[in-house]
Amino acid sequence: MSDNVSIDPGESLTVEVSTDELTGGEHVQYVKLMDGTADSETVIKADEITASLVTITYEHHEVHEGDSFTCSRTVDLAQSASTDLLIVTPDTTKYAHFGWQVHSEVEAHVSLWEAVTATASANPVVAYNRERNAGGAATVVVTHSPTSITTGSTLIREAHFGTGRTAGGTSHDAEEFILKRNTKYLFRVTNAMNNAANYVSIRLNWYEHTSL
Repeated sequence: MSDNVSIDPGESLTVEVSTDELTGGEHVQYVKLMDGTADSETVIKADEITASLVTITYEHHEVHEGDSFTCSRTVDLAQSASTDLLIVTPDTTKYAHFGWQVHSEVEAHVSLWEAVTATASANPVVAYNRERNAGGAATVVVTHSPTSITTGSTLIREAHFGTGRTAGGTSHDAEEFILKRNTKYLFRVTNAMNNAANYVSIRLNWYEHTSL
């Protein structure tokens, strides 16, 4: 079979087009995938073994863009005690796409409240840009141990995990929340044991994106 054809676009021009001739004589044109930059000659990468296109998730892309942030806190909770993180979103259209992970030594309970009333304390939980070569700072502000808390009635997520004193566990939200602008959220972890202390580690993850 003969590959490649010549196309006459008019004006006395002949253009050679790379094609593959099929068994029935039809020609299929080859397409070269490039990045989206004007006049670019950078070929989109494929896996060397399977020829599959190499892609990343959007969340991973936001890390590369310098718009993804993380913060963490570890605390030893006394029996039946709680630790609170106050999360405050800015009054802008740059929304936080938010998720978390909590590890506990023994049984624990997680609650996420929206539109709470609370006074932020001078206890910042520093958010770090995941792209450590980027200088962008988070617009979401996180502090711990707020005061004058009224949770209200909008409990948008809760989870209970672990088994008494024999096993701890992990609470992880695989699906993100897009947090409301100009809103206070309370993230609370409670030691579910009334007769034992409980180490808990909290990790908050989010990226900040302005919708189109």
